[in-house]
Amino acid sequence: MHLPAPTLILTWALIWPGWGLAQVVDSEPGKDSLPAPRAESSSAQPVILTVAPVVYHWRDDPEHKYAFVISLEQHLDRERLVGLALFRNSFGQPSAYAYGGYHWHDLLGEPRLSLKVSAGIIYGYTGEYADKVPLNWNGFSPGLIPSLSYKVSAKGSLNLMLLGTAGVVMGYSHSFQRSALP
Repeated sequence: MHLPAPTLILTWALIWPGWGLAQVVDSEPGKDSLPAPRAESSSAQPVILTVAPVVYHWRDDPEHKYAFVISLEQHLDRERLVGLALFRNSFGQPSAYAYGGYHWHDLLGEPRLSLKVSAGIIYGYTGEYADKVPLNWNGFSPGLIPSLSYKVSAKGSLNLMLLGTAGVVMGYSHSFQRSALP
């Protein structure tokens, strides 16, 4: 899949600074150096790979093509995360979603059920399809995606991601534990 230059620039601009975000947010005013990580975040946080080959649209449109999503997500601590999703949108255009989010575990008291909400920037709905997402400016638009996950194993989960009035995406996520830095 060929990604246009703006997608790569967007990825670099939004995701790269996020790797240190957890420590910068926790710093005390007036300190020049980054603080020591919190005890909770001193252990390695997972990197999550999601593959979502199923997209269901609420309304059928003859212009819709096969769409799929693949994403990589880094958890900054137990709740906060940043990620990048690369996908082919429903109109066959290569697209990307750079995001930050929050993850609620043990939803409704069920340890296997969780809710994740992400917000970020989408790039890829251009040309005649620019009006298919709200607030689109030269292919860039805001995104907000809630996701419901059900753990099927210690490292795997099934996901339903709501795409607003467009539809729902179904996928599988696998958690890879990074080794802690010395």
